Amino acid sequence: MADIRVVTDSGADIPKDLAQELGIRVVPLTIHFGDEERRDGVDLTPEEFFRRLRSGQLSRTTQPSPADFEKVYRALAEEGADAIISCHLSAEMSGTVQSATLASQMVDVPVHVVDTRSASMGIGMVAIEAARLARQGAGVDDILARLRGIIAQQRVLFMVDTLEYLQRNGRIGKAQAFLGGLLNVKPLLTIDDGVVAPLERARGHAKAVSRIVERMVELAGDKPQRVAVVHGDAPAEAASLAEQIRARVQVAEMFIAMLGPTIGTHAGPGTLGVVFYPA
Repeated sequence: MADIRVVTDSGADIPKDLAQELGIRVVPLTIHFGDEERRDGVDLTPEEFFRRLRSGQLSRTTQPSPADFEKVYRALAEEGADAIISCHLSAEMSGTVQSATLASQMVDVPVHVVDTRSASMGIGMVAIEAARLARQGAGVDDILARLRGIIAQQRVLFMVDTLEYLQRNGRIGKAQAFLGGLLNVKPLLTIDDGVVAPLERARGHAKAVSRIVERMVELAGDKPQRVAVVHGDAPAEAASLAEQIRARVQVAEMFIAMLGPTIGTHAGPGTLGVVFYPA
């Protein structure tokens, strides 16, 4: 059986214990507060990050360098990896895929770089599936085919407390159309072909959450779904959303994940969303 390893980046928001359990290596993006640099998940926790963001400190991100990826790929090769599957943030949002691709050409072990066309657990669930399949003994081609299927079917629905963070960091994409909306109107967004795109406006937080659930019900139909509820330092709201989803959608598996600094920089505190695909 080939030894296939999985790599991702800190934009995947995979809960740390799950990444460790599945042997997924996470390459961190760098978070900048002014001149101060921190590595997502290494010397900056989500809790500290959101505390600083709420206090008015502004952050920005930079992608890992090709050398950062090369170091991880070489370490895995030395551990005996026969192949590596590297799953990353949408190339439309970050240069991370480009860095990983350059690094893949610097090592002897075959590295298959996957642009998930997504963010947060949209990346995370792809990497989790890759790691599980590798452990079950699936070959590289079969794993990559399954990942392509997930990427094609996976949906992301989310709401942000404010569009300010997406706009400030240049990740607002097609949701630009929602700028200058009325007070207390919450924008519902998606990720469409790798970029943030608008869905609708909802009046108030509760209505926005119910519209996320209603849209998910429409899209999921009666098929069992693998689901991740994601939140920007809003655990109670995430738990409530998870409960509403379980009541109305057939859930095969559910994760609840807090946004890390990489995605939190762009989405901001109070973000709430769901990522799902047919099980």
